[in-house]
Amino acid sequence: MNFPSLDRTRQLLALLVTASCLTGCREAPEEPRVELRLHYQVGDTLYYEYTANGTVTYPDSVTADKTTRTYERHLRVDEVATDVTPSGNYLLAWTYHLPAKTDEVADSEPRDITINLEISSQGRIIDVANVETAKPLFGDMDFRTYLEQTQPVFPERALRIGDSWTQQVKVLSPEAEPVVTTSNYVLEDLTEDNGEPIAVIAFDGDVYLPTAPEKGEGSSAVSSEERIRVRGRMYFAHERGQTVRVETNAEAQLTRVAVKNGSVERRSLEIEQQSSLQLIER
Repeated sequence: MNFPSLDRTRQLLALLVTASCLTGCREAPEEPRVELRLHYQVGDTLYYEYTANGTVTYPDSVTADKTTRTYERHLRVDEVATDVTPSGNYLLAWTYHLPAKTDEVADSEPRDITINLEISSQGRIIDVANVETAKPLFGDMDFRTYLEQTQPVFPERALRIGDSWTQQVKVLSPEAEPVVTTSNYVLEDLTEDNGEPIAVIAFDGDVYLPTAPEKGEGSSAVSSEERIRVRGRMYFAHERGQTVRVETNAEAQLTRVAVKNGSVERRSLEIEQQSSLQLIER
């Protein structure tokens, strides 16, 4: 029996491999990757419409029953890039335009509230200023702590669909151990809106907002804490580096603790809210 030469065998094997790849071994196209980064130029102004509706359930002040009421909220939020630092961070001014006769404002006149912040291109909060003007809208909330827990910090790496990252924030509690909150993000899809590439980012996380005790008459003191579970989606135009829409479902419990003459009284209310932040093209 004559065996084929070694060279001929190699040629036959090469032919067999080539034929197999032509019929069923084609390389799969590489999955697209995107790098998520904010991008502003000085003077950029973005206009957003914020709408929310929800329910508040709270204990009746007289009976043991609970009372539920509904609410709606409509705001316009302007975002202006005022400067870019030498390190590449962005200085932004966020102005909330409160309409007249809302739950947040006692009088009937419209009011503007402006918050200033410094943020990196990855979304990391560097500094927050002018927060004292925000009390009519947010109360005594630690605005920087809130932003650190709700603003996604994009990863260093480029992402493919299905890639995820986790973000943790340590929140100092005035009367207890620090609370660590966790938010999870996943690049859910890469799509288009009117021909513009959009990264769809799903998020699911917790927010913890304590307030320091306020001294009242004598030995009385009042403090509160709010725990919020948030889920939703962020639609990010990654080529221009701007958020175009955020849709959020939130469930919150606000607990008020009053200490008077040695006795402690706890009262809690529950909030469920659906909200949307939409970029308006101008």
